[in-house]
Amino acid sequence: MTTISVSSSSYGSNWSGDGTVFHGERYRLRAGAPMPIRDGGFVLHTFKAELTDVDSYLCTESLPGSHQFRGQSGDPSAYLSANFSRLNIKGGDTYQGKIISNLRYIEEGSVFSYG
Repeated sequence: MTTISVSSSSYGSNWSGDGTVFHGERYRLRAGAPMPIRDGGFVLHTFKAELTDVDSYLCTESLPGSHQFRGQSGDPSAYLSANFSRLNIKGGDTYQGKIISNLRYIEEGSVFSYG
């Protein structure tokens, strides 16, 4: 994940949560199965790449609702997935995790250069 920006919230032993979110992007190359070629090598045929936004929460007291996800809402801009773990640090329900959203397809050359 490439970090683009970090919110200006500070955190420490008195941090109340719901404030620090790291925003980044994730690239995933779409490819078929490797195909054997002469001389024992293989070639990998790629077709575009997936680019998604990733929001990583260090500490939050709220979780996304099922209506905010693509399958429940039908909205293509809704969340693709989320993964949170419960933290037992503040005497209440506190979580850390990430939300993945905004899937778009881009050309492979946008991810890496052909050297």
